[in-house]
Amino acid sequence: MTDASDSRYLLISDLDDTLLGDDAALKRFRDFYRNNCASRFVLAYASGRFYDSIRKDIERTELPSPDYVLGGVGSEMRRYPDGEPVAEWIEHISANWSAKKIREILKEYTRLEPQPKASQSDYKVSYFYPDAGREALERLRADLKAAGMRIKLIYSSKRDLDVLPEQVDKGQAGAFLAQWLGIAGSRILGAGNSANDATLFEHGIKGIAVANAHDELLQHAEATGAYASPEAYADGVRDGVIHWLKEMEATHG
Repeated sequence: MTDASDSRYLLISDLDDTLLGDDAALKRFRDFYRNNCASRFVLAYASGRFYDSIRKDIERTELPSPDYVLGGVGSEMRRYPDGEPVAEWIEHISANWSAKKIREILKEYTRLEPQPKASQSDYKVSYFYPDAGREALERLRADLKAAGMRIKLIYSSKRDLDVLPEQVDKGQAGAFLAQWLGIAGSRILGAGNSANDATLFEHGIKGIAVANAHDELLQHAEATGAYASPEAYADGVRDGVIHWLKEMEATHG
């Protein structure tokens, strides 16, 4: 475990259509982060994409260099920039999980289309499943659990289905990272725009929904007390960080 001061914060942000999507807003966020946050924050990027893809975005855009990458909807946790996996996280999520067995079971679902290889890993099995209803998803979940798999389903954008270990989502990965680093759970901020970011509003995380977020996430923000920013993309993340810092400083002095 890394030594850390409880006075630090952890900011976890989604990338696509959250920090990324408006280049001018991203530059404003970069400058704000460098000038106001870098010395007292740990920064983690959480994405459905994996480390190598995220690294390319960091190298070719104005994204500030993070300390950690939570790839594959939280199924991958790596340090940045060396890419070293956090072994304790892998150990934590491995129980009662087999990507191979899950793929075999789900071959029977003819409407499922496997996503490209770049979207798959040993701890994330992903499909395209357009307009899947609640009953269909519940049946799929029941079939996997009946086979002894401890799984979690994340369905977003009315198309994208991720099958993950039960302990995996962006929020649980973020909460684990904070605990591992010694950062208090009350000092975690999480920003996103779509349904697979919903868990960044849970586990005690102070959520930020950017203004361009999908309706399902905005509804979840209202239900969980997350902050719905009037600003879009990276401006919304910046605005949300300012909002929560002011609130925490007013509360704790």
